[in-house]
Amino acid sequence: MAEHLSDEEQLESFKRWFKENGLSTIVVVVLAAGGYFGWEFWKGYSEKTAQAASVIYQQMMDTALVNDSQKDEIGDLAVQLKKDYSGTQYARYAAMLLARLAVEDGEFETAAEQLHWADKGADQGLSLVIGLRLARIEAARGNIDAAIEMLNIEDAKTMTSAYSEARGDFYLMKDDRDSAHSAYLQALQSVAQNDNQSRSIIELKLKHVAPVSENEADSMGASSENNE
Repeated sequence: MAEHLSDEEQLESFKRWFKENGLSTIVVVVLAAGGYFGWEFWKGYSEKTAQAASVIYQQMMDTALVNDSQKDEIGDLAVQLKKDYSGTQYARYAAMLLARLAVEDGEFETAAEQLHWADKGADQGLSLVIGLRLARIEAARGNIDAAIEMLNIEDAKTMTSAYSEARGDFYLMKDDRDSAHSAYLQALQSVAQNDNQSRSIIELKLKHVAPVSENEADSMGASSENNE
């Protein structure tokens, strides 16, 4: 029985066990401990990084809300977020804000570059928002067909209505009222039930491009003849 072994016999038994299993056991323990403490360190580091980034982001947004004309200060804070906290969501939002400021200055190429930067590593929801903004930039640059194609995706999730509405805007820029009407109709059908503001805007756009019925056309023609 093991409990009856002498101290010397127990030591020899332990030596044999350690020789056969000790190194692999220590490696497993060290790796497990290293993984745990490494994860704990990373969590702490990530939380501190996110907190620091959030402070700068809040300062940037406060400046934008109080005085949107202070573009230099806003831009400096956004650049700092991109440089020092590039892996955070705040940095992506900062790049999107820089893109907006660039659009306001008519610098569409710079705006597109900022949005492409923000899109790297973005989750699906944010990527869809960025895709819509990139399409609007393409349309503003005169690349309307390219802008429409960018929004012709199979499933835009919660952005389905916004994508359809934007396509309607682009078709209208081409004076393709029939296609615009179809796109606006799709937008209205997929808009969220509680989004009354978007629904009202889409309905107004639909009325603007609604096809003229035969009776209305005849009535308009008769009215024109009577005026002559």
